Amino acid sequence: MFDVQRAAIEGSQQLVERSFATRGTVSRMALTGVKSQESLQRQQLELAQAMAHGTVGTMTAMVPGGNQDPIQEGIDESFGQLKTTHAEFYDVLERELERDVESVDELSAEFTDAMETSTDRLLESSRELEGQTVENVGELASQLRDQLERTRELQDELETQLEHRTEDVEKLLETQADQIDAIQEQLEERAEQARDAGATSIPIDSDRALEGIDGIGTTTSERLSEAGITSVDDLTETDPETVAEAAEVSTSQAREWIDQAEA
Repeated sequence: MFDVQRAAIEGSQQLVERSFATRGTVSRMALTGVKSQESLQRQQLELAQAMAHGTVGTMTAMVPGGNQDPIQEGIDESFGQLKTTHAEFYDVLERELERDVESVDELSAEFTDAMETSTDRLLESSRELEGQTVENVGELASQLRDQLERTRELQDELETQLEHRTEDVEKLLETQADQIDAIQEQLEERAEQARDAGATSIPIDSDRALEGIDGIGTTTSERLSEAGITSVDDLTETDPETVAEAAEVSTSQAREWIDQAEA
């Protein structure tokens, strides 16, 4: 792109220089042509004057006693004035053309110098701009690469965080599912107790299974058994924290079971 611009600038300069050179050539050719035309016309005037003298001489010779001198003098006077006017006209014309040639040469020289200076500046500016553009393009490409790398790092970080959060959500769902199971067991136990309308308080035999405790169902009993708590007596001899951890319930719930077992 910059090479094309520089070629266009140099071409414009050459075109202007050729234009001035052409005008100067035309002016010089016009001056040469005027001089040739002036010489030819002067010769034609002299020839016409000679022919006029010859004609007058012939006619006077045919007239007896004719005097041709006054006529010849009139012819010379007329042609003399015509030659003077002709010479003055071409002198003025030649001076104008010579001044035009000189003006064209001076203007061409001045403009050519100014054009060369301006063209050199334009070419230098074009080279500087090209260098800056190449440098800026390289810098921009580097910035884009850095930005792409940061984007990839951010994407990897987000994917890692998403994986961790997914694991946390899965664990939370499992915990909630266990809690729902425990609540469901408690509801089932209480529903069984509600069906026994006549029973307000059922003494708990220490030899009975853990399912006799309000809120302990089959699943919870199995969890307690795995921890070595298989009977009501075992329950009363175990601290609430251990019971809560084994049954995967709150400490307050475990303490309530122990209170029932001790009643």
